[in-house]
Amino acid sequence: MICPDGWAATYGNPDATTVPEIITGDKASCDEFAYASSYNSGGMPSGIGGMNQVDTGNDCAQTYATRVKQGEWHLYDDIREAAPTWKEVCGRSAMSGWINSTSMGGAFSSGFSGKYRLLDKDPYWVDFPQFTHCNASKATVACTIPKP
Repeated sequence: MICPDGWAATYGNPDATTVPEIITGDKASCDEFAYASSYNSGGMPSGIGGMNQVDTGNDCAQTYATRVKQGEWHLYDDIREAAPTWKEVCGRSAMSGWINSTSMGGAFSSGFSGKYRLLDKDPYWVDFPQFTHCNASKATVACTIPKP
């Protein structure tokens, strides 16, 4: 399991920002990439078709999200852990529960798989064109995402 219950509160980076002023009781949450319910998830067992199974979320790239100012969030490498090699098959991040539940919520809750006619075990590719200019070959990856 990539994000066991309570991981973010217990082990996540304490610099992850929560937003109790937006939602009462917001607390640190754990988010994983590839999506937890997909066969690409590091937590999906290979015995049922998982393509990238890892033993634990510790095998993923470790990050955390911090709000820099209203409407601007940065994702940082958690330097308390080993630096990413960029060969990890998954990512695990500590972040606001509100951000975690709202950032992609509309895409998936509005029928993502139906809209794109995805059937169980269909391959798909997630593309983030905002990151195309980023260079992950350097020790520190810094990207400014242009606003739409």
